Amino acid sequence: MDIDIPEFLTPINRKLIEARFEHLHLRELEPKIAPWWLRPCRVRVLMVVDGLDFSDDGFGLSTFVRTLLDVAFPVRYQVTLAHLRAAAPSEMLTGEARVAARITEFAFDDPAHFASDKYDVVFLFGIATQLPERTERLDADGNPYPIDALATSELRAIAAYEQSGGGLFATGDHGALGRLMGRDLPRARNMRLWNSTSGNPATDEVSMGGQRRNDTNRLGDAGSQFDDQSDAVPQTIEPRMYTAVTGFFTYSFPHPLLCGPDGIIRVMPDHPHEGECVEPDDPDQSLDYVGIDAPEYPPATVGSRPLPEVISTNQVLSGTVSGGKAPTQAHEFGGIAAYDGHRAGVGRVVTDATWHHFVNVNLVGDAFSITPAKRLGFLATPAGQEVLGQIKAYFRNLPVWLARPENIGCMNSRLLVTILNEDRVLEAVLTMREVPIHKIGAGTLRLIGRHARDVLGRYASRCQTRRLIFDVIIPELIEWIPDFDPWRPRSPEEVVVVNEPFAADAVGPVAWVDVDPLVDFALGGALLALSESLDRSRDARAWDAERIAAVARKGAGEAVERALADFDETIERARKTLRR
Repeated sequence: MDIDIPEFLTPINRKLIEARFEHLHLRELEPKIAPWWLRPCRVRVLMVVDGLDFSDDGFGLSTFVRTLLDVAFPVRYQVTLAHLRAAAPSEMLTGEARVAARITEFAFDDPAHFASDKYDVVFLFGIATQLPERTERLDADGNPYPIDALATSELRAIAAYEQSGGGLFATGDHGALGRLMGRDLPRARNMRLWNSTSGNPATDEVSMGGQRRNDTNRLGDAGSQFDDQSDAVPQTIEPRMYTAVTGFFTYSFPHPLLCGPDGIIRVMPDHPHEGECVEPDDPDQSLDYVGIDAPEYPPATVGSRPLPEVISTNQVLSGTVSGGKAPTQAHEFGGIAAYDGHRAGVGRVVTDATWHHFVNVNLVGDAFSITPAKRLGFLATPAGQEVLGQIKAYFRNLPVWLARPENIGCMNSRLLVTILNEDRVLEAVLTMREVPIHKIGAGTLRLIGRHARDVLGRYASRCQTRRLIFDVIIPELIEWIPDFDPWRPRSPEEVVVVNEPFAADAVGPVAWVDVDPLVDFALGGALLALSESLDRSRDARAWDAERIAAVARKGAGEAVERALADFDETIERARKTLRR
């Protein structure tokens, strides 16, 4: 664990600091010596390439890989690197000891490589349109692997993985780059363009040089050059905003993937020709093309059916030439698309416009650039380093959001018990810890919850904190007030158009109460209940995520009832005052 120790410290005080951080470092390396609630949840991550690699070269993914490996709490990623080709050791990040496994000549239909329960999150970074050498091998059905696509047996294995709740990320680049892995993927096939949109470069947005290409380069120095993609100036994106309506108030949030520790993530690396993310033209297709009798986007387990959404929009400026290309025409295109399959009992899916948002040349520079600053990328300036921090937050959000529900449940439970036992949120508000909920005033309950939400910000973004509270503590409240959840899918029937605004039925009941503060009451009650139950438990180490969630939900319910009773008393006092 790196720490900048002030030079003015005396040798004795320096040793105190060094010893403390060495202890914390050992807890990261040896989870068994840490308290049980600090032992990170394991999420098994598979990353697959077919022409890119995982090295520190310009088109390597080492920055992305290490960003995930550096995460120590509340999750530790067990990362497997895979290549469809017979890759050299230098392409597989052999110097990184934290990588769990490396597989070359990878095949999705090889049980030794892949199975529906073998991984929790899968990342696919495709560049190939053909792999002739694969035709020399036989797939699980006994046929030669196709030269320009995944085998049907591989797609069947991926579909089974998604049906079991596994998360999938897929991307390529402009034109048909990445088509081999991406074009037939269950669900992801309809969430991104995997080929050119027309034969005319003048109108093809995923072309390499046409006027309508998705060129997001921003000028960093004089002129518009190709390697502007390697400077410290990012493109700005426009996240899709989701609203939660509670009473007279409306709260806006981006998608959780674009919610960072310092606010909304509005930047991405730039590039002269990106791909494009889209929403399905026909969401009613089935998975029968891979031999599975199931809808591609199934109905929700509760509420409206979730469908893929474009969650960010990228802008192309007018007149960008990027070192000799045709001047661009200004337009917009989809940068990221997301599908919340958890609401339908299947895995989540994310697609990105390009893997140039992830490779080193767009993050930490082009080592061969004639411009010194472009050899460092975002590391060249303090502002650029802040931008890279936001981009890395997006990287970290991806496996958290894509993980299986049981993975997320583990992370949520670890966070709740950690802020209780490590951050001592109860002691920050109460003079004694052993106090039952019914003896604590509503104002104190809310204060505990507000303090806890603030502390959670050390570990998770605002969106992730809100999602934790919704999923673990107060799911019943969402059923009572659906619009409390900003990310809930809305059906077309929920949008009511009134042609006569002054008609008697144009205005519904007045929403008098802002229920957002109930989040604080619920979180405060959940922590009190957890504290009481854990203190009484003979062996709290045996507690799993479901038991922690059950106790937290019970405490949250009691706290919300306490808050509503207090509200009733306030209303009654107001009534009596008005009657005088």
